[in-house]
This record gives sequence, structure tokens and C-alpha cells, in this order.
Amino acid sequence: MGYYTSLIYAAAIIGSIVTTRLLAIFSIRFVQFAALLATGLGFQLFCQVGTGPLALATAIAGIMLMGLAYGVIVPSSSLALAECYSKRMQPLVVSVRQTGVPVGTALVALIAPVVAQHYGWQHMAVVVWVLVAVTAILAMRGLRDFGVKANLPPGRQHVLSGLRISLVEPATRRLALVSGAYGINQAALTTYLVSSLVWLHGMSVGQSAGYLAIATMAGAAARIVFGMTTARFGRADLHLGLLGVLSGFAWILLLWPFPSFMRLIAGSVLLGISAMGWNGILLAEIGLAAPNGKTAEAVATGTSFAYLGVLIAPLIYVQLDHAMDSKRAALAGLAVLAVAAGFALLRPSHRAA
Repeated sequence: MGYYTSLIYAAAIIGSIVTTRLLAIFSIRFVQFAALLATGLGFQLFCQVGTGPLALATAIAGIMLMGLAYGVIVPSSSLALAECYSKRMQPLVVSVRQTGVPVGTALVALIAPVVAQHYGWQHMAVVVWVLVAVTAILAMRGLRDFGVKANLPPGRQHVLSGLRISLVEPATRRLALVSGAYGINQAALTTYLVSSLVWLHGMSVGQSAGYLAIATMAGAAARIVFGMTTARFGRADLHLGLLGVLSGFAWILLLWPFPSFMRLIAGSVLLGISAMGWNGILLAEIGLAAPNGKTAEAVATGTSFAYLGVLIAPLIYVQLDHAMDSKRAALAGLAVLAVAAGFALLRPSHRAA
């Protein structure tokens, strides 16, 4: 399954990069609904997974299709939100949007075991199609004013031009790099928290999964809370910098030998807040920092770096684990990147920018 996850994020990077080219050809509404359709179709194809080469190829095609849709959704919706809400409200509305992944994860955790037990996991395709249909119906009203092509550069521009423009700008380049570091830290939480608690503290998988659930719920709540505080008080760099530093403290609580119940609870909550709470306000900030008319390009760059961080985190972890023969040190190596990025954002020159 780790290979499938990597494929999703690799495809998501491609989807993010090509979004601006799609928006130069099609309307936001078309792109959003096409991504929804691709999600349902991709999962339907993935349900054909099996041992034969054709079944495997079909499943991989489904994974890639879902990843492309995932990559397209965020930058295209950011363009719509930028037109609907003021700059002051951007951190809040983008943060609310970014709660979709943890909320969706929680829904899957509730629904999938029941469906798998009674009907087989492939029948989750029915649930996915229902969710796609409900989402499309709910989105129709909000997207009714976005049925015409966005005012973006013509599609004949190079597909990487938006990425290049965003990386030339110091503010968007810095936030994109922070997004990558924080993406690695978030992947460390979602991928390795459960196994780390099992390996390092001898806990059961069920107990460890409970701490992951606590972290995920804390992260979803933090996205909304930080969206509200950033919309109210500003200082996005200060928020993001403190979150990076806080994640280091949270990992210390979780990885410290001789664990206690309260310390693990506190560490899980703090890690969820710091490793997941950054997403909405960073994407809002990178959109606001973009040159005029380049919101979609900047957000696509930010999401691409975040997905890249998630993609390479397991590779870095494995190399560190082999080099130092310590899973605790390997996790610390992943976390230190976020801590360093946090301290960089807290530098006076950056906070004054």
C-alpha cells in the first residue's frame, strides 16, 4: 500500500503543476467537476486490483487518476475562493477547506470497516460514488458563477511556467520550501506515529491508533482555529513559525523513553496541532503573497512541494534508519526539518516582510 500512496502523491504533484494550464483552457467549474468525476472513476478502477498484470495496471491507472484529481482540486478552488472572499478572510476559508482531508479520513475510518466486513472492501466504490454525487450537488450553487474560462495566460505557455514564476518570487519560494518541510513532518505523523509507538514503547496497534486518532482530530480543529486567529490578527508567519517549533517539542514528548499516559496524550494533541494545523494558513498566505493574477500558480507550487514532502518522507526515513540504526533518530531527523523551517520563519526579517 505504501507504493500506492506514493503513486497518488506523485500524480498529485503532476496535477498541481498542470492546473493553471487546464484553467487557461477550461472554466473553474468544469475543472472542479472533472476532478470529482476522476476521483470516482479512479477508485472504481482501483477496485479491480488483483494479482494479474492487467488488474494491477488497471489499479495503478485508478491510483494515478485519483492523484491527478487530488492535485487539481486545491489550486483551482483557491482561485475561486480568492474571487469570493476578501484577503482578510482567506486564511479562514482556506483552512475550512483544508479540513476536508482529516474529516474524510475520519469518515472512511468509520464506514470502511463496516462495508468491508459485510460486503467486501470493493463495495466502498458505491460509497465513493454517493459522496461524489452529493459533493457535486452541494457544489453546484457555489460554482454557478465560475462557468466561464478564468482570465489566465493562454494554454500554449510552458506547463512549468507557473512553477517557475512562483519560485522566482522570494515570498512564495520561501513558503513553498516551508510547505515541503512541513509536508515531511505531517507524513511522519500519519505514516509512522502508530508503528513508532509500537516499536519504541511496546504498545498494541489498537492503542497506538487511538493516539493517531487524537492527533488527527486535534489537527482538524487546529486548522479552523488558526484560520480564525490568522484572519482576525494576521501574523501568518508567526503562526507558521511557532507551529514548526512546537512540532519538535511534541515529538520529544512522544519519543521520550518511559512513556506516561498524560505525556502521550499531550504529545499527540500537540503533534496533531503542529504537524497538521499549518496547511490552511500556509496555502492562504502563499496565495496572498503571489504576484497579481498568479494565485493558482502560487498555490499549485505550495501544494506540489507539500506533496513532494509526503512522497520523499519515507525515503528519508529509511535512509536515516539504516544509517543510524535507530527509528527514534530517524523520526527526529524528519522532524528537525520542520523545526528548522519554523525557526527560519520566526527570524525578524521574515516576520517583518
